[in-house]
Order: sequence, then structure tokens, then C-alpha cells
Amino acid sequence: MVRFFDFKEGFGKILSDRYWLPKVLLGGFLLINPFLLALLPAYLRGIQDPATEIAWVKAAFPWILGFNVLTFWFPLGFTYEVLRRARTGSAPQLPDWNVAVLPRFAKEGAVKLVLAIFTLLLPVGIWMAFCYVVFIRLCGLPDALLSMFVQPIMLLVIPFCGVACCRWLDGASVLDCALDYATNVRLFRRNWKDYLLASMFLIGLNSVTTAFFYTIPFAAVFGLCLVDTWFGPIYAESVKE
Repeated sequence: MVRFFDFKEGFGKILSDRYWLPKVLLGGFLLINPFLLALLPAYLRGIQDPATEIAWVKAAFPWILGFNVLTFWFPLGFTYEVLRRARTGSAPQLPDWNVAVLPRFAKEGAVKLVLAIFTLLLPVGIWMAFCYVVFIRLCGLPDALLSMFVQPIMLLVIPFCGVACCRWLDGASVLDCALDYATNVRLFRRNWKDYLLASMFLIGLNSVTTAFFYTIPFAAVFGLCLVDTWFGPIYAESVKE
């Protein structure tokens, strides 16, 4: 009996690419610039207490942030291509990085961000506001515990966002994928167990791979590639039913 076959297969598809590590590292660098993370604590300290301000950090940080804004879209589009290949079962799992594909990566990265705003970030924001009112304000829990309530909603919205992204690949409009919650929920319910298992595994993986702070961008790209490798086939089965 082969245990955890789907999970192992997902890792296998990513790691079978001989260049998977440089592809993920480049994606992470473009998603969240590591220099931005390295300078962020000093920059914030300088804002809170001008006496601790470091002049070159204050000068460099906005430029690095601006560069990050320009590159942020490319890794989102990169992971969208991973989802497309997983959805159709075609080509190697990880696409190549080259200048010719950057315009398409930027466009599809923008699409993915729009879908994530309505199917992931908005539900998380509503849920966290609810938890703040109920558990922090009414029940009197410390503010520091608020982050504990993120994981339950992430378990649901990660696959919900994945369904919306797959629908766009199938030809639906961006706004329809982002706002037609009824269709997204209907497709999610057809294979909800598989979606939730994949989502739960990703949340657990991210809790380990992002634990060192500076690994956050690289862990995010690897995690997106991995979960898209699972969501693609799951969605393909959903639309056949």
C-alpha cells in the first residue's frame, strides 16, 4: 500500500525538475525582495523612534519597495502557469523563466491578485473582524492571540481561491470568477475533502517553511506551486462530474 500517494506525487512533480530550486528562489526574490525583509525591522524602528533612524536604510527602503512592486506580478503569473499545467496535465510542472514570458506572467499575476482579493483576502478580513469583536472585545482575550484565528479561515479560502483561478483558465471572466460565489462553492463542494486535505497540508508546511522569517518569500512560491499541483487535478475531476 502506497501511503500519501497524492502528496508524494505533488512533491515529485516539482522536485523532478532539475532546476526547481533556482526557479523557486528567483520567484521568491521577485515576490518579496529579501532585502526588503532584511531592512524592514530597522526601517520600522526608525519610524517609531527617529533617534534610532539609519539614514541609508531610510533612503534605500522606498527604492527596494518600488522595485518589489514592479516584480511582484511575475511570480504570481509563474504559479498560475503551474496551475494551468496541473489542470491540463501537460508539459513539465514548472515553467521556465525567460524574458519572453514576463508580459504573460504579469498579466496572469494581475488576474490572480484580483481573484485573491475577492475569494481569499476579503473573506479573511471579514472573519478576522468577526473574531476581533467576539473574542478580543467581548471575551477579553489578549490582542496577541488574534493571529491564532487565521488558520481556520485559510483552510477554506485557499481552495476557494484555487477554484476561482481554475474557472478563469476554463474561460470564465475575471469578475465572474471573483464574484460568483455560488458557482465557486458548488465546484468546491464536489471534491471538498480533497481540497481541504491539500489546504491543510499547505498550512502545516507553510508554518514550518516560513518560521525563519527570511524564508517567507521562497516558502510562499514553493507552497503555491505545490498546492496548485494538487488543485489542478482536483478541479479537473470536479468539472467532469
